[in-house]
Amino acid sequence: MFDVGFSELLLLAVVALVVLGPEKLPHAARMTGAWIGRIRRMVLGIQAEIEREVSAQEMRDRIKAEVERLKSTEVSINQELNGMENSIRQTLVDASGTVDAAPPVAEPTIPEEAVPAQPEPAAASALTADTQPATAAVALPEKHPISP
Repeated sequence: MFDVGFSELLLLAVVALVVLGPEKLPHAARMTGAWIGRIRRMVLGIQAEIEREVSAQEMRDRIKAEVERLKSTEVSINQELNGMENSIRQTLVDASGTVDAAPPVAEPTIPEEAVPAQPEPAAASALTADTQPATAAVALPEKHPISP
């Protein structure tokens, strides 16, 4: 940055000693060092902030590129799904056309010996109270003796 050699620094120190004197020179050197330290810290802070902002912008750019890639993938997947759906629908239409064009199938007949006989209505009403299942009645107390 600056091309300052040893001879220039020595000349600067002699001029400062003559101008400020031996009493004020140590205080001036400390203040100069403190100001240089503050300036360095401020420059480092600004550099770090700029680097953070640049990395954040790069991350936003990468995210944006990834979103665009995913959107293009979504389009191709949707096209593939639509093609599959159309293929399935066409297969169903073809299958239903084949079923409709098939000759009718005769209903199987069951011989009468294999069909169980229906009970007569008079026999069903012949049940009496003696043949009905018994139900037990349980008597519950109306109030518990301890309750108020």
